[in-house]
Amino acid sequence: MSKLEKVKGLFSKVNLLEKIKAVFNKIIDPFLNTLVKFHVTPNEVTSSVFFFLAITILFLVKKNLVVSGLFLILTSLVDAVDGALAKKVGSTRFGDFYDAFLDRIVEAAIYLTISLAYPELYLPSFFALAFSFMTSYVAARAEVWTIGVKIKYLGIGSRTGRLVILILAFLFNQLQIGLYLIIIVAGITMIGRTYVTMKILRSNR
Repeated sequence: MSKLEKVKGLFSKVNLLEKIKAVFNKIIDPFLNTLVKFHVTPNEVTSSVFFFLAITILFLVKKNLVVSGLFLILTSLVDAVDGALAKKVGSTRFGDFYDAFLDRIVEAAIYLTISLAYPELYLPSFFALAFSFMTSYVAARAEVWTIGVKIKYLGIGSRTGRLVILILAFLFNQLQIGLYLIIIVAGITMIGRTYVTMKILRSNR
């Protein structure tokens, strides 16, 4: 077995998130069929994230973390629905770009709002945002450099993992602990993804 095959073998072991998404997609399939029936597009669903994000930020500014966490859950669910709908009706290059772009907007808006509402947490907010962006950047570039090998689900610091930590931090009013956890898991994931990408690239020489 070549080094490349060994590295690719990692993904069959860490693709639990994909299996969970498949179960989620089956559960919401009747709802997706309704959206298709009324000609609702994935991009329209994606755009609705702005509404839930605005409410999330509003309650975050008011320092009502529990309500903010609940709306962050809704924001995440809408994001999951648009991906499932795109898979059902077919995605476009613009749709993929728009979805990824909005994902970054959501993260940036939340961390920026945290730093404004809680000035004492501006430094961990900054590093949480920086590490989150770098983790996603490595995954995006790796897919291009390795000609299609996806590593965006590799590591506990994926976007979904970070959102889960952030939501729990909101709901249990443990924002500082949540931010430091995000920094740690995002940092570890960033290093791990970089290592895997370098290994794949070297095996292609």
